[in-house]
Amino acid sequence: MTTSIALVINTYQQAHFLPASIESGLAQTVPFDEIIVVDDGSTDDPASVVAGYPGVRLVTQQNAGLAAARNTGLKASSSSYIVFLDADDLLMPNAVRAGLVCHALSPCTGLVYGAHRRVGPQGEPLGGDVYSDIGPDAFRTFLTGNAIGMHATVIYDRKKLCDIGAFDVSLPRCEDYDVYFRMAAKHPVRSHPEVVALYRWHGQNMSADPSVMLKWVLRINDRQRARTAGAPLLEHERLLGRRVWVRYYKDEIVSDLRRSWRSRTALRSVARSMSFAKIAVLEVGRWLLHRLGRAYGGRAKSPSLN
Repeated sequence: MTTSIALVINTYQQAHFLPASIESGLAQTVPFDEIIVVDDGSTDDPASVVAGYPGVRLVTQQNAGLAAARNTGLKASSSSYIVFLDADDLLMPNAVRAGLVCHALSPCTGLVYGAHRRVGPQGEPLGGDVYSDIGPDAFRTFLTGNAIGMHATVIYDRKKLCDIGAFDVSLPRCEDYDVYFRMAAKHPVRSHPEVVALYRWHGQNMSADPSVMLKWVLRINDRQRARTAGAPLLEHERLLGRRVWVRYYKDEIVSDLRRSWRSRTALRSVARSMSFAKIAVLEVGRWLLHRLGRAYGGRAKSPSLN
């Protein structure tokens, strides 16, 4: 069977970043067989950018969100494997090679991923390598955090991604984390430590609002109850994961507040902090009920985040 690989670049109002992301796809040491740009209803004319790259295909749709744009790219592709890249991010030249080597070492995998680095708006380094090994039980690892961290580091088996239902268009955030759980529940997940992508942090990223991100990551955690309810260890780790996420986004909120005081946008950050505090209080109550239930052999009902 011939191995082929597609790159899907999603863009929404990011035509200024698009040339660099396309060129990072074209610069691979093992070339992509398809490069598809999905325009999710932009008004900044990504078509004129794509026109400058023969062989790169443009697919357009009315604005429907990131999950829908990725599904559009998935349907438009025909390769064995697929990578999704946001228009503001970049691939390293070794991304395809490293991912396909990892897939070849474990041909039954649903996805593999590597390491990434965070960079600023102009590509300036903002830290070292970011990598967390998936371990022997991917589903269990994902319960306590998103070991992948950046979606562009992932190479999916395209058929397996289609078979699990692809991306859930009802999720405005964390749609990739949701896919990781569904994939790990059915297929092996593997990782490697090579840096394969650059995550451009420019302040307008979808993940820039910690309170909104926390809300949706906990919704994804809630979805795992069906798989963890009958397994006490997994259920314990699912609830532990909720505490991990609260702590993580608490630190993000604090950093956000510090930046906002310097830039005089404090009111927005205070509003985010109040939203975060409401969720955090509910999570503390949920954890205490869980511990009481374990201590007395019962099953206390947890408060709802909805």
